[in-house]
Amino acid sequence: MNIYQIYSSNGTEDYRQYADYTGMHKIFLNKLKEAWSATHFPKDEITHYAQILSIEEARKGIYSLSLVLLFLFTMEIMFFYSFGFDKTYLYTASLLALLSGHILLSARAVHDTRTLYLLGTVLLMISGTAFVLLTHKAGSMDLSVFAGVILLFMVVPIVPWGLREALLVMAIIYGTLSTSFIMEHSHHGTIAEHSNIDAKTVWSVLLVMIGAAVISLGIVGRNIIVRKNDIRNRYTLEQRNNELMSLSNRDPLTGAWNRRFLKNIFSKKAAEWHASNNTYHFAFMDMDNFKTMNDCYGHDYGDRLLRCLSQAFANRMQDKGFMIRMGGDEFALLFTGSDPISLITNSLSSTQKAIEPQQQGNKPPINISVGLVSIPPGITASQDNIYRMADNALYRAKERKDLYTDRANVISCIAEPDENSQVSVA
Repeated sequence: MNIYQIYSSNGTEDYRQYADYTGMHKIFLNKLKEAWSATHFPKDEITHYAQILSIEEARKGIYSLSLVLLFLFTMEIMFFYSFGFDKTYLYTASLLALLSGHILLSARAVHDTRTLYLLGTVLLMISGTAFVLLTHKAGSMDLSVFAGVILLFMVVPIVPWGLREALLVMAIIYGTLSTSFIMEHSHHGTIAEHSNIDAKTVWSVLLVMIGAAVISLGIVGRNIIVRKNDIRNRYTLEQRNNELMSLSNRDPLTGAWNRRFLKNIFSKKAAEWHASNNTYHFAFMDMDNFKTMNDCYGHDYGDRLLRCLSQAFANRMQDKGFMIRMGGDEFALLFTGSDPISLITNSLSSTQKAIEPQQQGNKPPINISVGLVSIPPGITASQDNIYRMADNALYRAKERKDLYTDRANVISCIAEPDENSQVSVA
Protein backbone atom coordinates (compact mmCIF):
# COMPACT_ATOMS: atom_id res chain seq x y z
CA MET A 1 0.00 0.00 0.00
CA ASN A 2 1.50 3.32 -1.03
CA ILE A 3 1.32 6.65 0.72
CA TYR A 4 -1.57 7.85 -1.45
CA GLN A 5 -3.65 4.82 -0.58
CA ILE A 6 -2.94 5.27 3.12
CA TYR A 7 -3.91 8.93 2.90
CA SER A 8 -7.05 8.11 0.96
CA SER A 9 -8.04 5.43 3.45
CA ASN A 10 -7.58 7.70 6.44
CA GLY A 11 -9.43 10.50 4.72
CA THR A 12 -12.37 8.24 3.90
CA GLU A 13 -12.55 7.04 7.48
CA ASP A 14 -12.39 10.58 8.81
CA TYR A 15 -15.13 11.62 6.41
CA ARG A 16 -17.32 8.76 7.53
CA GLN A 17 -16.83 9.72 11.16
CA TYR A 18 -17.62 13.35 10.34
CA ALA A 19 -20.69 12.30 8.38
CA ASP A 20 -21.88 10.14 11.28
CA TYR A 21 -21.32 12.99 13.70
CA THR A 22 -23.12 15.45 11.44
CA GLY A 23 -26.03 13.04 10.99
CA MET A 24 -26.38 12.50 14.73
CA HIS A 25 -26.15 16.26 15.28
CA LYS A 26 -28.96 16.88 12.80
CA ILE A 27 -31.09 14.12 14.34
CA PHE A 28 -30.61 15.64 17.79
CA LEU A 29 -31.55 19.13 16.56
CA ASN A 30 -34.62 17.77 14.77
CA LYS A 31 -35.72 15.93 17.91
CA LEU A 32 -35.16 19.07 19.96
CA LYS A 33 -37.17 21.12 17.49
CA GLU A 34 -39.91 18.51 17.52
CA ALA A 35 -40.13 18.54 21.32
CA TRP A 36 -39.85 22.33 21.69
CA SER A 37 -43.58 22.89 21.18
CA ALA A 38 -46.30 20.38 21.99
CA THR A 39 -48.81 21.65 19.45
CA HIS A 40 -46.77 22.98 16.52
CA PHE A 41 -46.82 20.92 13.31
CA PRO A 42 -45.77 21.73 9.73
CA LYS A 43 -49.42 21.49 8.65
CA ASP A 44 -51.84 24.04 10.10
CA GLU A 45 -54.75 21.60 10.16
CA ILE A 46 -52.77 19.15 12.34
CA THR A 47 -51.71 22.03 14.61
CA HIS A 48 -55.36 22.99 15.10
CA TYR A 49 -56.26 19.35 15.77
CA ALA A 50 -53.40 19.05 18.32
CA GLN A 51 -54.48 22.24 20.10
CA ILE A 52 -57.98 20.84 20.61
CA LEU A 53 -56.55 17.63 22.07
CA SER A 54 -54.07 19.55 24.21
CA ILE A 55 -56.82 21.61 25.80
CA GLU A 56 -58.63 18.49 26.99
CA GLU A 57 -55.46 16.76 28.14
CA ALA A 58 -54.18 19.85 29.95
CA ARG A 59 -57.55 20.25 31.64
CA LYS A 60 -57.44 16.63 32.86
CA GLY A 61 -53.89 17.16 34.18
CA ILE A 62 -54.96 20.28 36.06
CA TYR A 63 -57.98 18.47 37.51
CA SER A 64 -55.76 15.67 38.77
CA LEU A 65 -53.12 17.94 40.29
CA SER A 66 -55.74 20.24 41.85
CA LEU A 67 -57.45 17.32 43.55
CA VAL A 68 -54.10 16.01 44.84
CA LEU A 69 -53.18 19.45 46.18
CA LEU A 70 -56.57 19.86 47.87
CA PHE A 71 -56.03 16.56 49.64
CA LEU A 72 -52.45 17.47 50.66
CA PHE A 73 -53.43 20.94 51.90
CA THR A 74 -56.30 19.47 53.90
CA MET A 75 -53.89 17.06 55.55
CA GLU A 76 -51.42 19.92 56.06
CA ILE A 77 -54.08 22.09 57.75
CA MET A 78 -54.97 19.23 60.07
CA PHE A 79 -51.25 18.68 60.79
CA PHE A 80 -50.60 22.34 61.59
CA TYR A 81 -53.71 22.57 63.75
CA SER A 82 -53.02 19.34 65.67
CA PHE A 83 -49.45 20.27 66.58
CA GLY A 84 -50.25 23.86 67.41
CA PHE A 85 -48.16 25.49 64.72
CA ASP A 86 -48.14 29.22 64.27
CA LYS A 87 -51.43 30.50 62.80
CA THR A 88 -49.48 31.97 59.87
CA TYR A 89 -48.81 28.45 58.58
CA LEU A 90 -52.45 27.50 59.09
CA TYR A 91 -53.75 30.56 57.24
CA THR A 92 -51.23 30.07 54.42
CA ALA A 93 -52.23 26.43 53.92
CA SER A 94 -55.92 27.40 53.94
CA LEU A 95 -55.30 30.09 51.32
CA LEU A 96 -53.39 27.65 49.11
CA ALA A 97 -56.24 25.15 49.43
CA LEU A 98 -58.72 27.82 48.30
CA LEU A 99 -56.51 28.74 45.35
CA SER A 100 -56.27 25.09 44.30
CA GLY A 101 -60.05 24.74 44.47
CA HIS A 102 -60.51 27.95 42.48
CA ILE A 103 -58.16 26.72 39.74
CA LEU A 104 -60.02 23.39 39.67
CA LEU A 105 -63.30 25.20 39.01
CA SER A 106 -61.77 27.77 36.62
CA ALA A 107 -60.26 25.08 34.38
CA ARG A 108 -63.77 24.03 33.35
CA ALA A 109 -64.46 27.40 31.73
CA VAL A 110 -61.08 27.82 30.02
CA HIS A 111 -60.86 26.95 26.32
CA ASP A 112 -57.41 28.34 25.55
CA THR A 113 -54.21 26.29 25.69
CA ARG A 114 -51.99 29.08 27.02
CA THR A 115 -54.43 29.93 29.79
CA LEU A 116 -54.50 26.29 30.87
CA TYR A 117 -50.70 26.25 30.83
CA LEU A 118 -50.74 29.33 33.07
CA LEU A 119 -53.12 27.62 35.48
CA GLY A 120 -50.81 24.60 35.55
CA THR A 121 -47.83 26.84 36.30
CA VAL A 122 -49.73 28.55 39.12
CA LEU A 123 -50.57 25.14 40.55
CA LEU A 124 -46.91 24.17 40.53
CA MET A 125 -45.99 27.43 42.23
CA ILE A 126 -48.63 26.74 44.85
CA SER A 127 -47.09 23.32 45.33
CA GLY A 128 -43.64 24.92 45.63
CA THR A 129 -44.89 27.34 48.24
CA ALA A 130 -46.34 24.49 50.25
CA PHE A 131 -43.09 22.51 50.15
CA VAL A 132 -41.03 25.56 51.07
CA LEU A 133 -43.43 26.18 53.94
CA LEU A 134 -42.93 22.67 55.26
CA THR A 135 -39.14 22.65 54.84
CA HIS A 136 -38.86 26.05 56.47
CA LYS A 137 -40.77 24.79 59.50
CA ALA A 138 -38.93 21.47 59.70
CA GLY A 139 -35.45 22.85 58.97
CA SER A 140 -34.45 19.54 57.38
CA MET A 141 -31.89 19.30 54.58
CA ASP A 142 -33.24 15.88 53.53
CA LEU A 143 -36.75 17.25 53.28
CA SER A 144 -35.50 20.19 51.23
CA VAL A 145 -33.80 17.88 48.73
CA PHE A 146 -36.90 15.72 48.55
CA ALA A 147 -39.15 18.73 48.02
CA GLY A 148 -37.01 20.12 45.22
CA VAL A 149 -36.74 16.85 43.35
CA ILE A 150 -40.45 16.09 43.69
CA LEU A 151 -41.42 19.52 42.43
CA LEU A 152 -39.26 19.19 39.35
CA PHE A 153 -40.72 15.81 38.52
CA MET A 154 -44.23 17.18 38.96
CA VAL A 155 -43.78 18.97 35.65
CA VAL A 156 -44.14 15.69 33.81
CA PRO A 157 -47.80 14.93 34.67
CA ILE A 158 -48.84 18.40 33.51
CA VAL A 159 -48.18 17.60 29.87
CA PRO A 160 -49.06 18.48 27.15
CA TRP A 161 -46.61 21.32 27.24
CA GLY A 162 -43.38 21.15 25.29
CA LEU A 163 -39.80 21.82 26.32
CA ARG A 164 -40.41 25.56 25.94
CA GLU A 165 -43.08 25.64 28.64
CA ALA A 166 -41.34 23.00 30.78
CA LEU A 167 -38.09 25.01 30.82
CA LEU A 168 -39.94 28.16 31.85
CA VAL A 169 -41.81 26.42 34.64
CA MET A 170 -38.71 24.64 35.91
CA ALA A 171 -36.77 27.89 35.91
CA ILE A 172 -39.47 29.50 38.03
CA ILE A 173 -39.64 26.56 40.43
CA TYR A 174 -35.88 26.17 40.66
CA GLY A 175 -35.32 29.89 41.11
CA THR A 176 -37.99 30.13 43.79
CA LEU A 177 -36.68 27.16 45.76
CA SER A 178 -33.05 28.13 45.39
CA THR A 179 -33.61 31.73 46.42
CA SER A 180 -35.79 30.72 49.34
CA PHE A 181 -33.38 28.01 50.43
CA ILE A 182 -30.31 30.23 50.30
CA MET A 183 -31.87 33.39 51.73
CA GLU A 184 -33.79 31.66 54.50
CA HIS A 185 -31.16 29.18 55.65
CA SER A 186 -27.77 30.62 54.75
CA HIS A 187 -25.74 32.95 56.88
CA HIS A 188 -22.09 33.67 56.12
CA GLY A 189 -21.51 30.33 54.44
CA THR A 190 -23.30 28.10 56.97
CA ILE A 191 -26.85 27.00 57.54
CA ALA A 192 -28.20 29.18 60.30
CA GLU A 193 -29.17 27.79 63.68
CA HIS A 194 -30.85 24.61 62.53
CA SER A 195 -27.71 22.62 61.63
CA ASN A 196 -24.02 22.88 60.91
CA ILE A 197 -24.27 22.06 57.21
CA ASP A 198 -21.87 24.21 55.24
CA ALA A 199 -22.35 26.05 51.95
CA LYS A 200 -20.75 23.26 49.91
CA THR A 201 -23.52 20.92 50.96
CA VAL A 202 -26.10 23.51 50.01
CA TRP A 203 -24.70 23.82 46.52
CA SER A 204 -24.50 20.04 46.26
CA VAL A 205 -28.21 19.91 46.97
CA LEU A 206 -28.85 22.49 44.29
CA LEU A 207 -26.82 20.43 41.82
CA VAL A 208 -28.97 17.42 42.67
CA MET A 209 -32.01 19.52 41.80
CA ILE A 210 -30.41 20.49 38.49
CA GLY A 211 -29.87 16.81 37.74
CA ALA A 212 -33.53 16.14 38.51
CA ALA A 213 -34.48 19.00 36.17
CA VAL A 214 -32.42 17.55 33.33
CA ILE A 215 -34.02 14.13 33.80
CA SER A 216 -37.48 15.67 33.92
CA LEU A 217 -36.82 17.63 30.72
CA GLY A 218 -35.64 14.47 29.02
CA ILE A 219 -38.84 12.68 30.04
CA VAL A 220 -40.97 15.63 28.89
CA GLY A 221 -39.16 15.77 25.53
CA ARG A 222 -39.53 12.04 24.92
CA ASN A 223 -43.20 12.10 25.90
CA ILE A 224 -43.89 15.03 23.56
CA ILE A 225 -42.21 13.31 20.59
CA VAL A 226 -44.19 10.11 21.21
CA ARG A 227 -47.38 12.10 21.72
CA LYS A 228 -46.95 14.13 18.52
CA ASN A 229 -46.41 10.95 16.52
CA ASP A 230 -49.62 9.62 18.07
CA ILE A 231 -51.45 12.83 17.13
CA ARG A 232 -50.30 12.51 13.52
CA ASN A 233 -51.52 8.91 13.39
CA ARG A 234 -54.84 9.79 15.02
CA TYR A 235 -55.35 12.72 12.64
CA THR A 236 -54.58 10.58 9.59
CA LEU A 237 -56.92 7.85 10.83
CA GLU A 238 -59.76 10.31 11.48
CA GLN A 239 -59.30 11.89 8.05
CA ARG A 240 -59.50 8.51 6.38
CA ASN A 241 -62.56 7.60 8.42
CA ASN A 242 -64.19 10.89 7.44
CA GLU A 243 -63.38 10.24 3.79
CA LEU A 244 -64.89 6.76 3.99
CA MET A 245 -67.94 8.15 5.78
CA SER A 246 -68.31 10.85 3.14
CA LEU A 247 -68.05 8.29 0.34
CA SER A 248 -70.69 6.12 1.97
CA ASN A 249 -73.03 9.12 2.22
CA ARG A 250 -72.39 10.57 -1.25
CA ASP A 251 -73.83 9.76 -4.64
CA PRO A 252 -70.88 8.75 -6.86
CA LEU A 253 -72.29 10.34 -10.05
CA THR A 254 -73.38 13.78 -8.85
CA GLY A 255 -71.53 14.19 -5.57
CA ALA A 256 -74.83 14.96 -3.84
CA TRP A 257 -75.80 13.36 -0.54
CA ASN A 258 -77.65 10.05 -0.68
CA ARG A 259 -80.67 8.42 1.01
CA ARG A 260 -78.62 7.09 3.91
CA PHE A 261 -77.38 10.57 4.76
CA LEU A 262 -80.88 12.04 4.60
CA LYS A 263 -82.19 9.38 6.96
CA ASN A 264 -79.41 10.07 9.48
CA ILE A 265 -79.46 13.87 9.31
CA PHE A 266 -83.17 14.72 8.96
CA SER A 267 -84.26 14.65 12.59
CA LYS A 268 -81.08 16.29 13.87
CA LYS A 269 -81.21 19.27 11.48
CA ALA A 270 -84.97 19.69 11.88
CA ALA A 271 -84.62 19.92 15.65
CA GLU A 272 -81.63 22.28 15.32
CA TRP A 273 -83.46 24.69 13.00
CA HIS A 274 -86.61 24.70 15.11
CA ALA A 275 -84.54 25.30 18.25
CA SER A 276 -83.23 28.45 16.49
CA ASN A 277 -86.86 29.46 15.73
CA ASN A 278 -86.36 28.96 11.97
CA THR A 279 -88.70 27.43 9.43
CA TYR A 280 -87.20 24.56 7.51
CA HIS A 281 -88.27 23.16 4.13
CA PHE A 282 -88.33 19.75 2.52
CA ALA A 283 -88.91 19.08 -1.17
CA PHE A 284 -89.03 16.23 -3.65
CA MET A 285 -87.83 17.26 -7.09
CA ASP A 286 -87.28 15.60 -10.43
CA MET A 287 -86.43 16.61 -13.97
CA ASP A 288 -89.27 16.65 -16.51
CA ASN A 289 -88.88 14.45 -19.59
CA PHE A 290 -85.48 13.22 -18.41
CA LYS A 291 -85.96 9.76 -19.93
CA THR A 292 -86.75 11.31 -23.31
CA MET A 293 -83.58 13.45 -23.20
CA ASN A 294 -81.55 10.38 -22.22
CA ASP A 295 -82.97 8.42 -25.16
CA CYS A 296 -82.53 11.27 -27.66
CA TYR A 297 -79.16 12.72 -26.67
CA GLY A 298 -77.43 9.88 -24.86
CA HIS A 299 -76.71 8.94 -21.28
CA ASP A 300 -73.57 11.08 -21.13
CA TYR A 301 -75.65 14.18 -21.75
CA GLY A 302 -78.16 13.03 -19.12
CA ASP A 303 -75.38 12.50 -16.60
CA ARG A 304 -74.07 16.02 -17.26
CA LEU A 305 -77.56 17.40 -16.64
CA LEU A 306 -77.77 15.62 -13.30
CA ARG A 307 -74.33 16.82 -12.24
CA CYS A 308 -75.05 20.42 -13.22
CA LEU A 309 -78.41 20.37 -11.42
CA SER A 310 -76.88 18.90 -8.27
CA GLN A 311 -73.95 21.32 -8.24
CA ALA A 312 -76.11 24.39 -8.84
CA PHE A 313 -78.44 23.60 -5.94
CA ALA A 314 -75.57 22.69 -3.64
CA ASN A 315 -73.80 25.99 -4.41
CA ARG A 316 -76.97 28.01 -3.77
CA MET A 317 -77.76 26.31 -0.45
CA GLN A 318 -74.20 26.08 0.89
CA ASP A 319 -74.61 26.07 4.68
CA LYS A 320 -78.40 26.51 4.45
CA GLY A 321 -79.16 22.89 3.66
CA PHE A 322 -78.52 19.74 1.64
CA MET A 323 -79.04 18.41 -1.86
CA ILE A 324 -79.87 14.70 -1.86
CA ARG A 325 -80.10 12.35 -4.82
CA MET A 326 -82.83 9.79 -4.20
CA GLY A 327 -82.22 7.86 -7.42
CA GLY A 328 -82.43 8.40 -11.19
CA ASP A 329 -83.51 12.00 -11.81
CA GLU A 330 -85.22 12.25 -8.41
CA PHE A 331 -83.75 14.58 -5.78
CA ALA A 332 -84.68 15.80 -2.32
CA LEU A 333 -83.95 19.16 -0.68
CA LEU A 334 -83.66 19.78 3.06
CA PHE A 335 -82.91 23.40 3.86
CA THR A 336 -83.87 26.53 5.76
CA GLY A 337 -84.47 30.10 4.59
CA SER A 338 -87.10 32.76 4.24
CA ASP A 339 -87.68 32.40 0.47
CA PRO A 340 -87.46 28.75 -0.60
CA ILE A 341 -89.10 29.24 -4.01
CA SER A 342 -86.54 31.88 -5.02
CA LEU A 343 -83.73 29.53 -4.04
CA ILE A 344 -85.21 26.81 -6.27
CA THR A 345 -85.79 29.08 -9.29
CA ASN A 346 -82.35 30.71 -9.01
CA SER A 347 -80.68 27.30 -8.73
CA LEU A 348 -82.49 26.14 -11.85
CA SER A 349 -81.33 29.26 -13.71
CA SER A 350 -77.74 28.51 -12.67
CA THR A 351 -78.17 24.95 -13.94
CA GLN A 352 -79.39 26.17 -17.31
CA LYS A 353 -76.44 28.58 -17.67
CA ALA A 354 -73.99 25.81 -16.83
CA ILE A 355 -75.42 23.39 -19.37
CA GLU A 356 -76.02 25.88 -22.24
CA PRO A 357 -72.52 25.49 -23.78
CA GLN A 358 -73.25 21.78 -24.20
CA GLN A 359 -76.77 22.24 -25.61
CA GLN A 360 -75.90 22.13 -29.27
CA GLY A 361 -78.54 21.14 -31.78
CA ASN A 362 -81.43 23.09 -30.22
CA LYS A 363 -81.75 20.85 -27.18
CA PRO A 364 -84.76 21.74 -24.99
CA PRO A 365 -84.28 23.74 -21.77
CA ILE A 366 -84.24 22.04 -18.40
CA ASN A 367 -87.58 21.85 -16.60
CA ILE A 368 -88.14 20.58 -13.06
CA SER A 369 -91.19 19.80 -10.94
CA VAL A 370 -91.01 20.34 -7.20
CA GLY A 371 -93.21 19.36 -4.26
CA LEU A 372 -92.29 21.71 -1.40
CA VAL A 373 -93.30 21.44 2.27
CA SER A 374 -92.54 24.17 4.80
CA ILE A 375 -92.46 23.31 8.50
CA PRO A 376 -92.71 26.41 10.74
CA PRO A 377 -91.46 26.44 14.35
CA GLY A 378 -93.94 24.86 16.73
CA ILE A 379 -95.18 22.31 14.20
CA THR A 380 -94.40 18.73 15.20
CA ALA A 381 -94.64 16.43 12.21
CA SER A 382 -93.26 12.99 11.58
CA GLN A 383 -90.62 12.44 8.95
CA ASP A 384 -92.95 10.03 7.11
CA ASN A 385 -95.75 12.60 7.12
CA ILE A 386 -93.45 15.27 5.67
CA TYR A 387 -92.33 12.83 2.97
CA ARG A 388 -95.97 12.05 2.14
CA MET A 389 -96.95 15.73 1.83
CA ALA A 390 -93.92 16.49 -0.36
CA ASP A 391 -94.68 13.49 -2.59
CA ASN A 392 -98.33 14.55 -3.00
CA ALA A 393 -97.23 18.09 -3.87
CA LEU A 394 -94.79 16.73 -6.46
CA TYR A 395 -97.59 14.63 -7.97
CA ARG A 396 -99.82 17.71 -8.31
CA ALA A 397 -96.95 19.62 -9.91
CA LYS A 398 -96.48 16.83 -12.45
CA GLU A 399 -100.18 16.92 -13.29
CA ARG A 400 -100.11 20.61 -14.22
CA LYS A 401 -96.69 20.76 -15.91
CA ASP A 402 -98.23 21.07 -19.43
CA LEU A 403 -100.11 24.18 -18.35
CA TYR A 404 -97.27 25.71 -16.38
CA THR A 405 -95.20 28.26 -18.25
CA ASP A 406 -92.23 28.63 -15.87
CA ARG A 407 -89.44 26.03 -15.99
CA ALA A 408 -89.56 25.74 -12.18
CA ASN A 409 -92.93 24.12 -11.51
CA VAL A 410 -93.30 24.33 -7.72
CA ILE A 411 -96.26 23.24 -5.59
CA SER A 412 -95.80 24.33 -1.98
CA CYS A 413 -97.74 23.62 1.20
CA ILE A 414 -97.45 24.07 4.97
CA ALA A 415 -96.97 21.01 7.16
CA GLU A 416 -99.80 20.10 9.51
CA PRO A 417 -99.21 18.74 13.03
CA ASP A 418 -99.06 14.97 13.20
CA GLU A 419 -100.23 14.09 16.69
CA ASN A 420 -100.17 10.34 16.10
CA SER A 421 -96.63 10.27 14.78
CA GLN A 422 -94.23 7.85 16.41
CA VAL A 423 -91.13 9.67 15.09
CA SER A 424 -90.98 13.36 15.90
CA VAL A 425 -88.46 15.72 14.29
CA ALA A 426 -89.31 18.87 16.21
